[in-house]
Amino acid sequence: MEPKFGIWEDLPVRWAPGEAWAFIDGDWVRVHSSDVGMNGAELDEESFFNLFGRLIALPATAFHGRPDR
Repeated sequence: MEPKFGIWEDLPVRWAPGEAWAFIDGDWVRVHSSDVGMNGAELDEESFFNLFGRLIALPATAFHGRPDR
């Protein structure tokens, strides 16, 4: 499953079951995926970029164990 785009606690997030990253204070930070899954909202890619603009790339370790990344 490709990581989804979303919003959680007014923050941009990338989320997949078992892993989530939020853009906090100019950097991607790993956060609790269950919290994002339960309390976040999925956005399509266009809406994500319209809302948050272009952000720095996720860290190389993000979704590393996922072959569909």
